[in-house]
Amino acid sequence: MANERLPDSAHGSLPHDARPGASAGAADLPYATERAEIEAAANDARTRAGFPAEYVDRVGQQSSRFALRTAAPGDIRAAIALLEEQTNISAVAPTDSRYRGVDAAKKVVRKAVFFAVNHLTEQMRALGWATTSVGTTPAERIEQLESRVHELEARLARLDPDDSTRS
Repeated sequence: MANERLPDSAHGSLPHDARPGASAGAADLPYATERAEIEAAANDARTRAGFPAEYVDRVGQQSSRFALRTAAPGDIRAAIALLEEQTNISAVAPTDSRYRGVDAAKKVVRKAVFFAVNHLTEQMRALGWATTSVGTTPAERIEQLESRVHELEARLARLDPDDSTRS
């Protein structure tokens, strides 16, 4: 992260552990009392009459589409599937507008830049698919090796069941 290179004075009043790049769990985040006060105020607001719960739920559902999705650290297949999903790029920008003039202008601009944008989009798509194919080969090899290790551990356990040095 770029902020890791800043001098200590640039980090302001953040505690040492809260500086960017420091590994901290949720319990180690700074300003615990402020976060607790905000959470309590939010919970209090939710219980009041007239709170727009439906609207807040709808906003939450819509905003979750923008959340950065990641795969579990040990799940290479999920990471590849996520990459494949992100590889589907479209060069055709939407032109919908409630104003006819804006809609027409968007269509003109889209046609004017389509060649360059489409070419770049196709290159990015090809790079994404090549990357997923490169990731698939090690994934298969890792799965084969893990399977082989499990077989060997089971075989070793059958040959020497009293070995207490293994974990």
